[in-house]
Amino acid sequence: MNLISSRFARLVSISALSVFVVSCNDTSGTDYPLGNVTAVVVDTNGAPVDQVQVNLMLPDKATLWRTAITGTDGKAIFGSGEGGVLVQDYLVVFPSSVQWSLASGETNFKPVKAVEGQTVTVQFRVQKVVINPG
Repeated sequence: MNLISSRFARLVSISALSVFVVSCNDTSGTDYPLGNVTAVVVDTNGAPVDQVQVNLMLPDKATLWRTAITGTDGKAIFGSGEGGVLVQDYLVVFPSSVQWSLASGETNFKPVKAVEGQTVTVQFRVQKVVINPG
């Protein structure tokens, strides 16, 4: 009797383990709608500014959602490696740096709503920071 119950217990254990392994490897997941948000950074002459960081934040102004770096065309595309960003409201932020700051009259924390299957673009005008040694 012990031989039968131990074989049965072993069979039940192996079956349960198989079900657990299969269910843990389910990668289908939920497909969330994605949209694209692009920031374009230009200088005061309208020339593209490359290699500057732009941030995508949630409207609470505390949660950093994504960062992106501009290319030679001045464009920064958020979530490009993931196919976009979740469809929701965001703020696009240009953090001033040692080299660049927002141009006179330019606003920061620009509100944007990602739209499924579409690209929403915001633009920042920036100016070179001039440091006078003195």
